[in-house]
Amino acid sequence: MISIILCTFNRESTIEASIDSILQQTYQDWELIIVDDGSTDSTRQRLEAYQDSRIRCIYLPENSYYCYAANVGMAKAVGEYIAFATSDDIWEADKLELQAEYLAAHPECGAVFSKVFLIGADGERVDSLYPDMVRLFDQENRSRAQWIRCFFDAGNCLSHPSAVVRKSILDQIGGYDLFYAQLADMDLWLRIILKSEIYVLPEQLVGYRWYSAKKQISGQTEEKKNRSQNEFLAIKKRLLELMTDEQLIEYFGDLFRNQTSRSPIELGFERMFLLMEQGAMYTRFYVMGLQKAEEVLRIPGAADVLRDHFGVRLQDLYRKNGAILYAETGVLERIRVLEQENAELKKELDYYRPAFYEVVNSTVWKCTKPMRGMLDWLKRRKK
Repeated sequence: MISIILCTFNRESTIEASIDSILQQTYQDWELIIVDDGSTDSTRQRLEAYQDSRIRCIYLPENSYYCYAANVGMAKAVGEYIAFATSDDIWEADKLELQAEYLAAHPECGAVFSKVFLIGADGERVDSLYPDMVRLFDQENRSRAQWIRCFFDAGNCLSHPSAVVRKSILDQIGGYDLFYAQLADMDLWLRIILKSEIYVLPEQLVGYRWYSAKKQISGQTEEKKNRSQNEFLAIKKRLLELMTDEQLIEYFGDLFRNQTSRSPIELGFERMFLLMEQGAMYTRFYVMGLQKAEEVLRIPGAADVLRDHFGVRLQDLYRKNGAILYAETGVLERIRVLEQENAELKKELDYYRPAFYEVVNSTVWKCTKPMRGMLDWLKRRKK
């Protein structure tokens, strides 16, 4: 059996299309657990219209956000597999059948995903309008090491409503981390990958609703952008902590400061360097790395290892800790833009400088100097 978890909040206009696409699945051995996360529109009335005995509804008294609601639903699940549906996306009829067949044939695989197509407000195909979104979820299969590096460097690239996960894996690693609001699915996928293989089916089995007016959890407000960046950094740190030393060597060994690092202290410092130097552009901050340095340096003899094994002195860390580490993301972006503009202006200045000096050193310029002085005097008199 597949337990389908569907969380909803004020989705009266799309919830029925989502449920209907589940009812139309060719694979019929499922239960649908719907968690209404405190909706204030007509969502509840629409849910109560369904009489299928396989559908169970849980009504939360107030909105608690997706991760809390999903964990409530998963706690009630009894299926061998867990599928994640959403209240505004739709499934192709053979989605569950294809994914259940793959998991049954590949016991080493802990989760199976699919590619997606995009739909607009009225269910029409809109792939051509948002090619970047299509490319984001058009992922080829990778090894576990390659998936880890992909997430670590670029962030999430797997579609949440396409996922079907073995319940036995979720029983080991737990459900959604309630700390995360934007990137909870990325955190969950990474924890799954640390335990097992994953696979992406080549078929587009999910109609992912995407349009510019959509008020969705992934819609990018300034607050959500900042939260995504903060969560990404926290997830990277957690990933490096959850890895065994063997996994760290396998997945990130090529990036080690010292390729011979193997002891706990040496690998602790390698984690520090990874946090400080690697990852997507907006997480190139020293904060988490310096926190890791403080942790490792509590171990007797760690400072000597840092110096002898890595060629880094305590004074080097002190200098890094003297940098500006805490700045609002928008300020950093503005600084980057101004630096770029300054560089462009410098190029223009360098280009025109020879012509300027040619004019300044010309005979005409020198001869007209008294006249220019008189004009300047007259301007000052008028003021």
